[in-house]
Amino acid sequence: MAHKASNAMTDVFMLVGGSVLGAGLALLFAPYSGAKSRKKMARFGKSMSNKSDKMMRSFTGFADTVGGKASKVANMWH
Repeated sequence: MAHKASNAMTDVFMLVGGSVLGAGLALLFAPYSGAKSRKKMARFGKSMSNKSDKMMRSFTGFADTVGGKASKVANMWH
């Protein structure tokens, strides 16, 4: 049992260490300053939000169309 706990602690330390190392490398090799990166991420987020809204509206229209056709087919069978 102690061996499993030891492995779990090692895994946690490896995860935390990798996260810290990854964050440090990301900061070291970041292509833009913090302010510019935040602006670019905000624009990207807004763009993705608009695209997902458009896609959901399109999908909802498609689902309504398919639902209408399915109800017509169901009525034909009865």
